[in-house]
Amino acid sequence: MALSMVAGLLGAGIFVPVVGLAGLTAKEAIGTFDSLPAEFTASPMAQQSEILAKDGTVLATLYEENRTVVPLDKIAPIMQDAQIAIEDDRFYEHGGVDARGIARALFQTLQGDKQGASTITQQYVKQTRVYTALKEEDDQAAEAAQARGGIPGIVRKLQEAKYSIALEEKLSKKQILEGYLNLIYYGAGAYGVEAAAMRYFGVSAADLSLPQAAMIAGMAQRPGATDPFQYPDRAKARRDDVLQRMRDTGKISTQRMRQAMRTSIELNPTRGQASCPASKDPYFCDFVKAWLMEQPGLGDTPAEREKRIYRGGLKIETTYDLALNEQVKKTLEQRLPVGNRAGRGTAAAVVEPGTGHIVALAQNTDYATGQSKEFGKTSVNWTVDQRYGGSAGFQIGSTAKMFAVVTAMEKGLSAGTNVYAPADGTRFSAGRLGGTECGYTGSFAPSNAESREQGNMTLAHAAAMSVNTAFVQLASMVGVCNERATMKKMGLHTATGGEYGESGMAAVILGADNASPLTVASAYATLAAGGKRCDPVPVTKITDFNGQGFKVSDGNCEQVLDPNVAYRATRILTGVWEGTGRNVGRPDGRAAAGKTGTTDRSMQTWFAGFTPQRAGAVWVGTPDPPRPMPGVYGATYAGPLWRDVIAATSKGLPREQFRVISADGNSSSDQIEVPNVIGRSENSATRRLQEAGFKVNVASRKVRANTIPWGRVADTSLEAGEIAPKGETVTLYLSRGIPAAQQANNRTPRSTATRNSTGTPSPSSPDDSASPSPTN
Repeated sequence: MALSMVAGLLGAGIFVPVVGLAGLTAKEAIGTFDSLPAEFTASPMAQQSEILAKDGTVLATLYEENRTVVPLDKIAPIMQDAQIAIEDDRFYEHGGVDARGIARALFQTLQGDKQGASTITQQYVKQTRVYTALKEEDDQAAEAAQARGGIPGIVRKLQEAKYSIALEEKLSKKQILEGYLNLIYYGAGAYGVEAAAMRYFGVSAADLSLPQAAMIAGMAQRPGATDPFQYPDRAKARRDDVLQRMRDTGKISTQRMRQAMRTSIELNPTRGQASCPASKDPYFCDFVKAWLMEQPGLGDTPAEREKRIYRGGLKIETTYDLALNEQVKKTLEQRLPVGNRAGRGTAAAVVEPGTGHIVALAQNTDYATGQSKEFGKTSVNWTVDQRYGGSAGFQIGSTAKMFAVVTAMEKGLSAGTNVYAPADGTRFSAGRLGGTECGYTGSFAPSNAESREQGNMTLAHAAAMSVNTAFVQLASMVGVCNERATMKKMGLHTATGGEYGESGMAAVILGADNASPLTVASAYATLAAGGKRCDPVPVTKITDFNGQGFKVSDGNCEQVLDPNVAYRATRILTGVWEGTGRNVGRPDGRAAAGKTGTTDRSMQTWFAGFTPQRAGAVWVGTPDPPRPMPGVYGATYAGPLWRDVIAATSKGLPREQFRVISADGNSSSDQIEVPNVIGRSENSATRRLQEAGFKVNVASRKVRANTIPWGRVADTSLEAGEIAPKGETVTLYLSRGIPAAQQANNRTPRSTATRNSTGTPSPSSPDDSASPSPTN
């Protein structure tokens, strides 16, 4: 009937003055109407995406338009009634074009009172055509969809009418109303009724009251003119018009209308965290956004990914624990406050071995956009690579020695292998270090920091004491190019995306290239996972508003080391607690392995390490520009911070020992328990360990133990009760003897050495052993 009426009006020439079309004959108008396409298509509505914490808390929202699409049953019925009453009270009666409405508008217009006759369906068609054209960046189509006068105006009106009729045949009334309520702009940056309800009243669309619904419904036509923030009187007047219209159409009683009219407009505005700077953790948000832009599962091109991220209504589930990360941040700031006078920065990254899941990222700064010159305020994320919003990284110092230890294990060396540490200044050529195989030339002359140790020593001792010259000699034994290859396969790269070690041999051996804490933590996690390398992963699942999932990186985990190699390297790195890290302490007393790191003049310091379930790296340094930090070493600030950070991120996890982990993630079956040999003679302890299936090495240096007589076993490289693979080497540390003052009270050897809270032998005097080098 509506279609016939439109054609009849055109034939009579009556429609022309309504739309202001001059010079178009009735025949041309009817022909135009008949020739217009009836198939109506629309692009999906853009809606906000949410970055969620591990517990489902919204960390941030990302959008071009503040819109949350909701089904009609999630929109209060009173809101539906209000919108229909003020826009199209015959919505459920007409077929898309309201013949009665057209006649009424025509009559009023002929008398000089211009009235619209558009139904909700027609408005939905118009808004959708404009929206689709803008999203497809079709300016011509957008202009045509909004044309008001002349031939374009009549064509638009006719097209909307034909589309509306076709749409009513395709969709139900509820589907059309749902689309309209989710599409329309309600002002103040809110698109759709759900966003409007939250923006103005802080409630969902399902919980709107009558006065609230009436106010929002009244804004659909002129949202700017009835903005309650700027024009509260206009907003109330328009709301009351809606209420009266609802009474007139029988949706509410006169009593409810009057009661609602007496209610003042009480706003409870909320603003979504529409960008990372407004989020609960801007640094993590920036990182996640950049990481998502690299995910092919979100689109083949960066433009497609960006469109899906900002318009696709995604639910982005992350590994982020809001409370835990806040605790880690506080831990860092307690030692090095934000904006401290010394200008020292610190950053920590923690990952889960075997998955790459990021557990914590934190630094002692406040997020600030722009180029803030105030120390402690920056938008740069020190924990991640530059392409994720991070810095150019920091020299990693002696944490690089872990890769040399792994390479040595792959070459068949052991913890007891003898390594000669030459005097400071001894020059090593590229040929001597095997560097010519990967393009190195020239030479360099390393020196030690404070230990000044020289001569023969075991690899385990060299690692524990971080003797630079010993590790340069080790490179000549295993090949510096092989060490560089180990770095690459374990995931170490520069923060700017380059291959670690490109700058020279010193970068490989002594960590002179830059890297981010997250990269270092992930590389160390390879050992904790039994040789399985995983890329860092901040996101676990992505779905859109329809529940469709998108494939994202699962860490690209790959077995890059033999599990036995990983375990043997781990055992050597547990010795750091008897060397440069002996004052650090194990996190919550857990089994741990790690390495200190300090660059020249202490400009950058590190501690990197892992437990069976957590791997982390903590950096302490001067970010921009690098400056010396007298008295600061890897074991003085970074080490204790690492201990506290790992302890915090390990709460609730069972206590585990290091084991050989096979490629399938299970513990190897060929493992045995280390027997207790503390207090035995050298021969007795050796025999007991060999019978159990272990190899034995006796350290050349003796240690002071208050309760163990001279020459008896005071400590072992593997503690009693640990599980280790058959054939593993156990190093025995013999006692220097009981001090004379205690001999009378200690006539009988005790079965165990006194241990401090960290599980290491308690030193009894400053000359307990060779002085550790805190600068490596």
